[in-house]
Amino acid sequence: MNYKKPVVSIITVVRNAEDTILRTIHSALSQKNVSFEVFVWDGLSTDRTVEKLESVKDQIRFYSGKDSGVYDAMNQSLALAKGEWILFLNADDYFLDEHALEKLVSKTYDKKCDYVCGSASMLFGLKVWRPKTLTDFDFFIGNPSNHQAYLCKKTVYSKLGGFDIRYRYSADVDFMFRVIKNGYQGQIVKESVVHYSLGGLSTKNVGRGVTELEEIMAKFLNSDVEFARECRLVFHEGKIHSQRFIEKLTSLRWTDSQWKQIVSFFGSKHNLESTPFFLRAVSAIRTWLLNVLKAIIFQILRILPNRVL
Repeated sequence: MNYKKPVVSIITVVRNAEDTILRTIHSALSQKNVSFEVFVWDGLSTDRTVEKLESVKDQIRFYSGKDSGVYDAMNQSLALAKGEWILFLNADDYFLDEHALEKLVSKTYDKKCDYVCGSASMLFGLKVWRPKTLTDFDFFIGNPSNHQAYLCKKTVYSKLGGFDIRYRYSADVDFMFRVIKNGYQGQIVKESVVHYSLGGLSTKNVGRGVTELEEIMAKFLNSDVEFARECRLVFHEGKIHSQRFIEKLTSLRWTDSQWKQIVSFFGSKHNLESTPFFLRAVSAIRTWLLNVLKAIIFQILRILPNRVL
C-alpha cells in the first residue's frame, strides 16, 4: 500500500464488532491492483475489537476517539483520509473478492465520473442490492446505492459537507440524493462487489429507518411524507397505483428527466381501477406475504447479537 498518495481510502468505522472486524479488514487488505489505504475509526469500543486489530496494526491507519454516532464518525474520518476517493466499508461487511475495488476504480478513468456504484450481495448471495437510475428519479424510489459499494470523490464529500448527522439511519441516502441533485455524474458496476450483512443499526431499527427515508424523499420531492411513502410503495415495492395517486403525481412539477422515467415506468402499468380483480388479489396476497416475510426476518435480526446474515 502507498500511504503517501493512496488513490482510495477504505474507511471502516466500528464500535464493538470483535466477531467480524477482522473479516472486514482482511477483505480490504486483500485488494489487488489499486493503491489504497485502510483507515479504521474506533468509537471507543468496550469489547475486544481493538485487541483484534493488533494483528493488522502495521497494515492500517487507526484512530480511536469519541463520536456521536456512525455518521459523525464517518464525517470525522473523512477529514483524516488521504485518498482521492472514499469507500466506507462497515465493520462486518466485506469485499467479495480481491478485485472488487479494482472493478469500481476502473470506472473512475472517465474524467467526468464523480462516483461509482456497484451491487451488494445479501443473505448469503440470495438477494442482490443493485444501484438505481443514479438520476433524480431515484428521489421517487429510495436508496440510489448500497453505500458499502459506493465509491465517491473526497472532493464531493467536502463540497457537500459530508453526512447530515441529524439523520441517524439514512444520512447516506440524503448524501447520495444531494450528489445527484448537484449534478455529479455516476457510473454503475453491475457485478456485486461487497457482501452487506443484515442486522446492523438500520435493519435492527427498520421502522425508524423507513420513516427517516420517507422524510428524506419528501424533502427532495418537495412533497408531504404521505406522497413520498406512496411513491416508494409504487415505484420500489411494486404496489398497483390508484387514479388518485396519478392525479397527485401529474399535478406536481418535475424535471424533464423525472418525467421521462415516470412515463417509461407507467407505460406498461395498469392502475388499480382498471386492473382485473384476480390480478389485484394476487398482488395483494404477494404484498402481504412479502411483508410477513420481512417482519419475520427483521424480528430475527433484532435478537441476533451481531450482524451475521
